[in-house]
Amino acid sequence: MTLPIYTCPRIDRDLALSGKVDDPLWTRAAPAALVDPVTGGPKKYRTTVQLLYNERYLYIGFVCEDEFVWGTYTERDDPIYSQECVEAFICPSGRFRQYYEINVSPRNTVFDSFVLNGRPIGAGWRKFTAFNDFTCEGMITVTHIDGELGQPGAKGWSAEYAIPFESLIGSDNLVPVPGEEWRINLYRIDSVEQNVLDLYAWSPPGINDFHIPWKFGVLRFA
Repeated sequence: MTLPIYTCPRIDRDLALSGKVDDPLWTRAAPAALVDPVTGGPKKYRTTVQLLYNERYLYIGFVCEDEFVWGTYTERDDPIYSQECVEAFICPSGRFRQYYEINVSPRNTVFDSFVLNGRPIGAGWRKFTAFNDFTCEGMITVTHIDGELGQPGAKGWSAEYAIPFESLIGSDNLVPVPGEEWRINLYRIDSVEQNVLDLYAWSPPGINDFHIPWKFGVLRFA
């Protein structure tokens, strides 16, 4: 399967973050759909992601359809990946051995980790080490729920990230230059109950495992 490429427009100011992905500058970023991580086919709920950047931040905006939005975790680095969240796996170096995992729940609870992944391309299951004491300093996240948390009848939820470039190592440049390429994958975990998970991916890894860095798509800075 050909890896997807996302062309990330540069903007000249900071975004106004509301959690709704509604700053007018978001219209410059093409929405990319998340799909089934195994088959690449469509999912029940439409989920899109958009990316922008400026001289300080990489911006990521997720919009997730959902009829029941929930989550109970409230502390940083709680295991929100066992409930509902969106996830960004970011590899500035493009060399797969190290990358960042930054997840946000509907309650705006953050899980962030620095990952060392030494398994060879095509190797088996989950040979990586995650350092959960990593904190993405200066990052801003905001979420919005279209409905009520933990109640049926919702329409969905959305999340915005502003990730400072200075908190990410691996690139040769302090701020990405036009034409620079990183590797990235964007995910969603939907859940009707604890540990009953429905997975979404931008670049399908082919299995239900998000830690397949050679399947990350390409983030190309415009």
